[in-house]
Parts: sequence; structure tokens; C-alpha cells
Amino acid sequence: MASTHRIFSVVLVVLFVSHFASAQQLRDSFRRVKSAVVVVHSGAPEGPASPATVEVDQEGLGSGVLISMDGKILTAAHLVEKENGIKVEFANGQRTLARVIASSTSADLALLQVDRIPQSAVPAKLGDSDIVETGDDIFIVGAPYGLSYTLTVGRISGRRPDETRGGILSSAEFLQTDAVINPGNSGSPVFNKQGEVVGIVSSIISDSEDFKGVGFAATVNAARSLLLNEGASRTGLEGVLVTGIVAKALNVPQAAGFLVTAVAKDSLAEGLGLKGGDIDATIDSERVLIGGDVILEVNGKTVAGNRQAYRSLLSSIAASKPGTVIRCRVMRAGKILELSAKTPPGPQP
Repeated sequence: MASTHRIFSVVLVVLFVSHFASAQQLRDSFRRVKSAVVVVHSGAPEGPASPATVEVDQEGLGSGVLISMDGKILTAAHLVEKENGIKVEFANGQRTLARVIASSTSADLALLQVDRIPQSAVPAKLGDSDIVETGDDIFIVGAPYGLSYTLTVGRISGRRPDETRGGILSSAEFLQTDAVINPGNSGSPVFNKQGEVVGIVSSIISDSEDFKGVGFAATVNAARSLLLNEGASRTGLEGVLVTGIVAKALNVPQAAGFLVTAVAKDSLAEGLGLKGGDIDATIDSERVLIGGDVILEVNGKTVAGNRQAYRSLLSSIAASKPGTVIRCRVMRAGKILELSAKTPPGPQP
């Protein structure tokens, strides 16, 4: 009996020490990252949200995270759709104007630039969202209902989409979490236990704007591919990978293709002559603009049906040196076309 009591006492001590150490680590992590988290003030976004998915900004107020000493900040795209009058507030109360320098609507990610940051602000480190797994502990720092620097804790509940659905794979992947997310949390950074950013809060699923345990955050690796990699912002290309029955329905002459949904003005994609979609369609609950080009090859490399293919496709265009030729093989209105263009010259010294 005494032995049983000793074992029980040891278990209690271990649990207490573990809980104390975890709380200490979270407190230390919060202190390290707090100066990187900012409150973003902007105009209210335009356009209705999906009835099932509620974007979690509150009257143009959300959050973001400083990621570089030169003043670059990651936040949610829907929060800063109106580019005029965006202000960023740092932890020391300093406010400064910000401008959007890159964004991706499909991933709900935007990159802001401010001209100066406080001396006390320390940029957050970016983690690797590809190694984040269901069950991992995370914490979020944001401004729900305007209550800045509020910390909520939870776990990764899943990755969405984690596989092709009906033959379509969105260009952006989202982390699902049970951490509490409320209006005002748009753009809030999602941190792993090491205090590294692994996601940016986008939306919740709700029919009443109240949190019900299902929130979504764009992955930081999507931000790297779409906004942060050298040349990514000038690529100006958005779309989805199509495979299986969707590829067959679109008469794609190979296993997979990249359906172009949007092409940014004055971008490399526009210079190539790529065309975006103009017909709003819903495929397996996902809204997609169809009618645009389907990219089959880039510089002789065939598009494959996985998420890495999307990143590789963007990287191969974005990484092209000034003055080099990019070649794309595309399907447009049932015809196969060969497109090519020289990348613009770099800035002159």
C-alpha cells in the first residue's frame, strides 16, 4: 500500500513539474514574440464573406507580425483590401503608416511595409509549417474585439486541404486549429512552442460570428512561396492545381495542370501573356474562377499533381534572372499554345 502511495506521489510531482515547465515556456515565448506583434488598423473590407466562413476582422481592426528589421509585416489580405489609410501600432504604442507591397487573395495573405520600426521591436522568426502536424501545440497573439496582445492557446486540428478534393487542389494550404479566434484576430500570427511563426489567422467557420472551435490560418510556407521568396511578388500568378475528374472535365491532356485564375497587372505572368479566369464556378464547395489558361509545362518541366508542384512552378518563374527567357506550354480554349517572354532587366546601378 505504501508503495502505491509513493508511485502516486511521484506521478503527481511529475505532472506538476511538467505543467509548470510548460507554463513557464509559454510565458517566456510570449515575452519574446510580443514586440513583433502589431495591431493593424484599416478600412472595413468590401464584399460579403461566405456564409459558412467568417473572416475575423472587426471594423477594419486586426493584427500582423513584424518579420524583418526593414519593416515588413505579414497579415491577412482581406483585412487590408483597402490599401489607403492602413496604420500599424506596435507594442510600445507607436503608430506608423503602412502600405501593401504584395498580397494573395487565394491564400488570404498580405505583406505590408512600414518605413520605421521601434528600437524595441524584434522581428519574429519564421518556422517551417510543412513539419507542423495535427496535435501540435500552438499559441496565437492578436487583438480580439480590440483587446490587443491577447494570447490564446490550442492545437493544430488538421490541415486543409490535406489532399485533393474532387480533383482540385488549392494553391494555398490552411492550418485548422481549436485555439480561440474571434473578430479582431484577422492577421494574428500563429506560433509553435518555440515561438516561431507557422501561420497567419484567416477565418473561422460559424453561422453567427461566434467561435465554435474551428479556425483557419494560412501557412507561413504559403507566405514564403507567394510573397517572400525573391521575385515572388512580381510573378503575379494565382490559380489551382487540377487533377483527376476535374482535369478530364477541362480536357487537360495530361495527369495534372495549373489552372490560372488571376494574373496581376505589370507582372511576369502578364508579360508571358497568361490569361486568368472569368467564370465563377464552385467545385466541391470551393469557389474557382475558370476559363483561364491551364499551364502544362514551365521551362520544359511538366506540372505534377501535388502541392510541391505549385511551389516549384512559382519558384521557376520567380527565380528567373533578368533578361532570361521563360517558356510556358499552356492549354487555352482547347488549343495548345507555346508562350515565351524575356524577364525584365533588373534595376540599373
